[in-house]
Amino acid sequence: MTSVSSMAFDETGLERARAGVRGSSFYRSFSLLDPERQTDLFDFYVFCRLVDDLADEPRTDIDVSSHLEAWAYSFSHDFAPPPGWDHAPFFLRIVEIARTRGIPPSLFGDIVRGMQDDLGVVRISDVPELERYCYRAAGAVGRICIPIFGGDLDRLAPYADRLGEAFQLTNILRDIRQDAERNRIYLPGDRMRHFGVSDQDILEGRMHPGMAALLEEIWTRSEEDYRLAAALLTRPEDRQTMIAARAMETVYHALHKKIRRTGYDVYRKRIGLGPVEKARALFSFWRETRKDRLRTRRTGS
Repeated sequence: MTSVSSMAFDETGLERARAGVRGSSFYRSFSLLDPERQTDLFDFYVFCRLVDDLADEPRTDIDVSSHLEAWAYSFSHDFAPPPGWDHAPFFLRIVEIARTRGIPPSLFGDIVRGMQDDLGVVRISDVPELERYCYRAAGAVGRICIPIFGGDLDRLAPYADRLGEAFQLTNILRDIRQDAERNRIYLPGDRMRHFGVSDQDILEGRMHPGMAALLEEIWTRSEEDYRLAAALLTRPEDRQTMIAARAMETVYHALHKKIRRTGYDVYRKRIGLGPVEKARALFSFWRETRKDRLRTRRTGS
């Protein structure tokens, strides 16, 4: 890719993305950061929502593929502005965050490639392809968050990768029906064949013992990712630095467990956490962080 066509920045999508982030499950966790990092994280998540909506939401007012290409062009050319975006405030804001926090443009490019993967019909051939998709859709997001939080990107990247895969597998289980309506299947084809699950089973919501076993396997893999991520975050200073990520994990892990408790009843309705369930999860997290602070005081570290 060497050039892109000139186009106006997607201001309509930007406003929708801002509203979407304010209404997201993650938004409350932003308040755990100092104001400057909070603002950077909010704008970064708006970027993520903006490019995700380009892949997911029907648009007739713009060419979504061209807009994703424009973002990809910038990230593959060291944040060079695509034609027409030289003075676009939000584009310049994303560049500012990356430059200030020392975030490589390649990480932003990984996210955009994940969104480009979502355009049109989606099939995942095997587990390694699923791992690559999870990294682009969530692991790269987590890696970018590390320097925004003030952490060491090189040391904490494995934590972001494991937690990102856990989040994305939870999303895949929760959104099977919605993805099927877009002719997207994110369950790996090799494991589908192993359990005797066809594309039509997923597209039409045919639950049978093989399907249940497949979903249980994906759930178990995600559960292991949550465990491994927690095991990688042992230093007290890292646990404090990544406090916002840990709050996000608390809410998402609660959702993950609820999906299994329902017996993977994801076709009848979209499974989510109600306000009381979210509050209960966050109260549990507050108690955990309080214990961390008490331990730190006792040890003097």
